[in-house]
Amino acid sequence: MKYVLFLIAILFSNQALALDCSKQPTCEELNYSKEENPKCADNGYILCPYDQTYKKCVQYSCESLGFTQSDKSAWCSEIITCPQNSVYTACNCLKPRCNIGDVFYADGSCGDVKDYTADKVPVGVVYDTNCAGGGKAINLKDLTTNNNYLFDPAKPYTNTRSTFYFGLSQTNIPDLQNYWSQEMLSNALKSHSAGLFDGFENTQILLKSVSANPACTTYTSGSAEYNQYCAPTVAQAAHQFYPPDVRQNDPIFGAGKWYVPSIAELEELFGRSFDKDESPEGYNKPLIDATLKALKEKGIADPLTPAWYWSSSECTEFSMWALNWGAGKVVGYRRSDDHTHLRLSISF
Repeated sequence: MKYVLFLIAILFSNQALALDCSKQPTCEELNYSKEENPKCADNGYILCPYDQTYKKCVQYSCESLGFTQSDKSAWCSEIITCPQNSVYTACNCLKPRCNIGDVFYADGSCGDVKDYTADKVPVGVVYDTNCAGGGKAINLKDLTTNNNYLFDPAKPYTNTRSTFYFGLSQTNIPDLQNYWSQEMLSNALKSHSAGLFDGFENTQILLKSVSANPACTTYTSGSAEYNQYCAPTVAQAAHQFYPPDVRQNDPIFGAGKWYVPSIAELEELFGRSFDKDESPEGYNKPLIDATLKALKEKGIADPLTPAWYWSSSECTEFSMWALNWGAGKVVGYRRSDDHTHLRLSISF
């Protein structure tokens, strides 16, 4: 917190100096005072950079400073409290909750695969982290379908097919933004377009989409044609999925919490920089591969295959962007394609 207040002090002083570079402002001109403010919380003062006998009360809400009321004891190695309200806490960002390539467990903890312990339930592999202690993880195996491309959440990894029809193959989805060329997609990624980084919202849109194909009135839900033309098959599988050894109604990792990653999230999984060109081998890929390979040796995961994986980002009105895990390339695949694989993401 002292670092935050010190930076604020510098910011205020620099702004004041910008008004008149010929004369250094006084502490009084910058609204500092030697008087105590009885309403100011402990550690709520910042000191004048020119005379530290002057101070100013700067009250910021705990939420605006990144503090929350959630329980962090299961994963945070150093919890700090908000000076204004000790009910609000944060995790020291110098000690991140997870690292890229960590095994993510159902109790909310994570750790290096070398330290894997069988007394915890693994649910994924971490591929993205943030300073607030959150991040994203990919599930441990490709989802599977039966011969009619139906997904069974009771056996998500052990059915006959490892590929999916995306569904809604002849239905435009107007609430999804089209990124219809490699150039358009690249520019949107570099500008960090919000719609390209929110696979959960994309999945919710797909779940609500209704087929415009007239023949859907005659297809049955147990047919491959139905799953190709009529149903948002991939989104439904994501919505129904829950990891083995996790309760279906688990409030964090149960059904309804997983989603089809956006193309930007698949790029993050692979390890692509959006601001500059990277080598074909993404910087995350070796970490993800190594963890999944180590977990496969324990019988609880499968590596991603050098094949195409669906994203929830629309290319043209009848196609979706997909990423090839082997080469890192992206391409638009029609939703009627039945050779594309599916992994799911979860935010924590």
